[in-house]
Amino acid sequence: MKLEDRLAVKLLAQAQAALGKAVNETLCTEPDRRIVRAMVAEAAELIREFEEQYFELSAAEADSGPGRHPASGPDRKP
Repeated sequence: MKLEDRLAVKLLAQAQAALGKAVNETLCTEPDRRIVRAMVAEAAELIREFEEQYFELSAAEADSGPGRHPASGPDRKP
């Protein structure tokens, strides 16, 4: 696993931790919905960052292939 992939997975782990905190807050006898909303928003942002790093960078690398520049897509001429 490449360093970039490992860093992206750390974002996913942070999102999981934020969701865990949100679940714990909702299980309180008097949960604060503002805190839950903030934790869910934080988790959503971390998941978006994970998707950008893990899927979009991987797709760009796959499209570029060995010896090709990522900016030169299939429609571009060298």
